[in-house]
Amino acid sequence: MLPLRTRSVAEFMTAFRRRLRDRRFWLVQAMVVAVTVSHTLVELFSLLPAGLAAVYFLPASLYFFPVLYASLNFGREGAVPTAVWSAVLALPNILLWHSGAEGAGESFQLATVILFAAVVAGRVDKEIVARRQAEEQGRASRLSELKYRGLFESVGQAIVVFDAKGVVREANEAAAVLFGRARPAMEGAHLRELVGEDGVKAVLAPPAGEHSSRLAFAIPTADGEVWLEPVCTVLPGSEGALILGLFRDVTAQRGFQSYAREIVRAQEEERQRIARELHDVSLQSVVLLCRRLDAVEEAAVDGLPADVAATLTGARTLAEAIGAELRRFSRDLRPSVLDDLGLVPAIRSLLADLGERSGIRGSFALTGQPCRLPATVEVSLFRIAQESLRNVEKHANASHVSVRLAFDRETVGLEVADDGRGFQMPQSTTHLAAAGRLGLLGMQERASLTGGACEVDTRPGQGTRVSVELPIWSGDERAPPDG
Repeated sequence: MLPLRTRSVAEFMTAFRRRLRDRRFWLVQAMVVAVTVSHTLVELFSLLPAGLAAVYFLPASLYFFPVLYASLNFGREGAVPTAVWSAVLALPNILLWHSGAEGAGESFQLATVILFAAVVAGRVDKEIVARRQAEEQGRASRLSELKYRGLFESVGQAIVVFDAKGVVREANEAAAVLFGRARPAMEGAHLRELVGEDGVKAVLAPPAGEHSSRLAFAIPTADGEVWLEPVCTVLPGSEGALILGLFRDVTAQRGFQSYAREIVRAQEEERQRIARELHDVSLQSVVLLCRRLDAVEEAAVDGLPADVAATLTGARTLAEAIGAELRRFSRDLRPSVLDDLGLVPAIRSLLADLGERSGIRGSFALTGQPCRLPATVEVSLFRIAQESLRNVEKHANASHVSVRLAFDRETVGLEVADDGRGFQMPQSTTHLAAAGRLGLLGMQERASLTGGACEVDTRPGQGTRVSVELPIWSGDERAPPDG
């Protein structure tokens, strides 16, 4: 409940002016005048019998009734003016006909009446403010309920309200259409009847926060399979911790992601094929060429002319350089160490190659228990690490780069940090593309397609940190395609 507030002077004056237009307020003031007249007549004509002269204060006590009425009905804006008006009218009577103890007695009597009026009026004011706040809260609550009800009924996405046990309390028309059941039949049913066992696991999984998106799941419909992504919100102040579940249809989005993953898969397969062709065909041809050049040099019994020997040596050197380039191209396209030994040796190899080519010092840290991961996860992390180190080499002007690989029970994390010059990070993926940061955009898309996230933290002059976290799927049915 909101704390009670006191009214300001401006509010008091506004309320007082409103009272001046109230007929009851002027009736109360007439009562005060009547009491004053009666009090004055009693004093002026000595109407009290001799035996009752000691009760001269009784007429003044009658001021209590109009003041009390004003306090109860009008609050401070009625009680204070009435009490002051009573004191002003009674003051001449006290000064003219009472002195000493009698004057003090009547003054005390009037002061008591005014104090009583202030106390009662203060309490009445609090009640008035509390009632107004309650009315405002009621109106706000009704307005909020109307807005909620309007959104609940008109939104085009399925909404189901259920309790912590998964029992449906309410559903909108879109949910009835999606799940193919009448709304009355859905109330009281369990979520399992609507979304199946996989859907219940996704919806009732412990949320990461008050608002949370869960893993998508599929339900069969008359038109085929529909993929839903639940977004759950705990309704505040609800009895039994009610949860509002909004089920977003992500069938088209999932189809696009599957298509994108298939493209990435095809790219990786093509890279692997080209790498194998370079190693098994082109590189072997260069090796054969080197051997034949060596054979030509050895076959010259009497020796070769100096210019021919120099040309032969240059050709041999060139062939060796071509072989080295082919090996590097093959390794960059698809390093055999990634397929044969796994992610950790492959990233160590990337870091070592970077040091040999550029002289940038590198360090590698490993936390958790390393293990072989699904091919999609290993390839995604390797490509992100490869692109990050390539950016360090080309753009960062760094002297040191650190790579950290962290294995957890359900996730694996990669962090690449350098001490280079950094840059101003664009605000969105659209700005990334416009700024030509296609490598960063590709890293984020790779992480997203594998079910994870990639964040880039950088500022001019403060280096760059790329952080990636990907889930480790426990089954083939939940793992995305390779790539």
